[in-house]
Amino acid sequence: MSIEENMIHYIEALVPDRPPLLKRMEEEARKEFIPIIQLPSIQFLRVLLQLHRPKRILEVGTAIGYSAIWFANAVPDCDIVTLEISEEMVNRARKNIEEANLSDRITVIHRDACEGLEIDKPFDLVFIDAAKGQYMKFFNHYVPHLRTGGLLICDNVLLHGMVVDSIVPRRKRTMTNRLRVFNRFLAEHPALETSFVPIGDGIALCIKREGI
Repeated sequence: MSIEENMIHYIEALVPDRPPLLKRMEEEARKEFIPIIQLPSIQFLRVLLQLHRPKRILEVGTAIGYSAIWFANAVPDCDIVTLEISEEMVNRARKNIEEANLSDRITVIHRDACEGLEIDKPFDLVFIDAAKGQYMKFFNHYVPHLRTGGLLICDNVLLHGMVVDSIVPRRKRTMTNRLRVFNRFLAEHPALETSFVPIGDGIALCIKREGI
């Protein structure tokens, strides 16, 4: 085991104990190769959300509802809208959210997030964790609906280190190149204050200024 892997396991062991439901979801995701956010990353976001105290959150990419449940537990007075393209994942997420007694606060919408969504009120936080090659489309659809001073959070922006590798598997090249472009876009955008955090698979954390 490498030093980096040892560090990850060490940090994971320091994350406070989770409810049985979340532990079960983690195990299901591991066994079934369902992409959910890494444990150190979600604990980092939990602390961040408790500082920011968002009232309305938009999540792009529900999967089995793992992140949404964490967010709802972190900020008990927030409401969450989460988009998911897979009908199977939608059904599983809704079941998990119901088991967590959060159905009144988390709304799961079965929809391709690339198509956009009719939004009547701005969000305080937008969390993007879906198809990595489509992050720019998600940005264009949803960040205009993020309030000034709100947070944009994007997971997996390091893509297992492939964004810095000179040799990338052929089937990953388009997605990797798009993510490199997206990261540079965030870093240089005049209406964003952006920091890239090398935790988990990489998180981009942005504060929205006026101008988007």
